[in-house]
Amino acid sequence: MQAQEYLANFYCSEEFNQGLDNKGISLSAINILLGITAIIGNTVILIALCKETSLHKPSKVLLRNLVASDLCVGFVQLAFGARGISILQGRWETCRHLYLVNGIAGNISISVSLCTITTISVDRLLALLIKLRYREVVTVTKVYAIAIISWICCGIGFASLWYFSPDRWIVFSLTTIAVCLIISTYCYARIFFRLRHQHTQVHNNLREETQTTRMDITRYRKTVSSALWLQLTLLFCYLPYLLLVPFAYLETENNLLSMFSITLDTTITLMLFNSTLNPILYCWRLKEVRRAVKDTLSCSRM
Repeated sequence: MQAQEYLANFYCSEEFNQGLDNKGISLSAINILLGITAIIGNTVILIALCKETSLHKPSKVLLRNLVASDLCVGFVQLAFGARGISILQGRWETCRHLYLVNGIAGNISISVSLCTITTISVDRLLALLIKLRYREVVTVTKVYAIAIISWICCGIGFASLWYFSPDRWIVFSLTTIAVCLIISTYCYARIFFRLRHQHTQVHNNLREETQTTRMDITRYRKTVSSALWLQLTLLFCYLPYLLLVPFAYLETENNLLSMFSITLDTTITLMLFNSTLNPILYCWRLKEVRRAVKDTLSCSRM
């Protein structure tokens, strides 16, 4: 029996879930509601992005990849809520299947989201550093290749480790997340200091600043600000889970582990909630996406 199959049998048992009915009902209802919201929101964004033509194509591919992973997370959240219902109804075999589906699909979609957001930060730094060569270096073909690799290596790799070796999965996951956060932090720090340096130079040489330069810098600042909001939102939603997950597989008494299970499920709900927040951020921070969403919704009403 694989490690996760053993854990599925353990977590989906009457003994483990005694006394958790009320909290289980609340979490199930919240996850189902948020899952539906995430699916609707990300579907609308995907349709809007298909119609939007003003966004730079490589950046648009990365954004669509992030939206697609968030859409998958919405279905994971529905399954997560359904698992809670199966526990309340005492359908333990269904609960075990949903536990495995949640783990595998969740690892795939969430890891792709993390890798894509990290790639977006690198993309924004490259746009600043290599400037005119950016469109030659960062092509649509290369970005599509990165998107495919993220699903195969990050997604399937994380899911396989989760299923076959939970201990290694914990170490690998925390290491990968730490590396991604370090890369993103470095990229945004470099961007901040580079923009501040450019602002100082322009301020000292006002005659050299053209209208086009000001517009390009303003547009770039907005894209960086939008990407940074995505990064900060992800960190806010993921951090509680990341702090708790190393303890998820420690052996403790059933009563303590049951209490810990509710806390862990709550942090998982917060982590999945990130996929509901992202469509709101797209509409708030990206004028092009907001306009495309309005056009899409107005067409659907006709």
